Amino acid sequence: MSHLNKDETFWNVLNAAIELDFRRGHLRWTMSELSRQSKVTRSLIYYYFGKSKEGILQEAVKIIGEEFFGLNSHRIDLWEKGLIFESVLQTRQLMEKCPHMGTFYMVHREEQTAIGEYLRNLERDYKQKLRKYFAKTSEPGIEAIFGLFLGLVMSPGLSSEAVRLAVEGVLHLADKK
Repeated sequence: MSHLNKDETFWNVLNAAIELDFRRGHLRWTMSELSRQSKVTRSLIYYYFGKSKEGILQEAVKIIGEEFFGLNSHRIDLWEKGLIFESVLQTRQLMEKCPHMGTFYMVHREEQTAIGEYLRNLERDYKQKLRKYFAKTSEPGIEAIFGLFLGLVMSPGLSSEAVRLAVEGVLHLADKK
């Protein structure tokens, strides 16, 4: 099952944990604070994520890989079918459910921690995915596509039409190579 299908409680807890981690500092928050911030009881938090703050953040990193970078089987299937715009829209839906996900990613991606290393590995895997689907594209072109797609999902004010035009533009340029 896709993480996008999780219920509202799951997203409230995850988003609150990510926000607390950003605002208070890495793991400098308590489960009580998480409960207050998310408006979810600690027992329900434990049900979804266990009692480990690290476990909650590991779930966030897992979602970044599966949904943000589209490395799960459903997203790969969309790309295989040429439905890249639809995949990008699903990532934008994730950002609506968990608006601090992008900040979490940007803050932790350069850190010399297990989370930072995992995020850099996800970037590497995503660029490998881009190389597969844009096989004729140069390495600077892959970097450009990476940056463009990252911007598309992390810019909340863009209309779906603007996102569609950007994705179509990338596909059109890639076809010309």
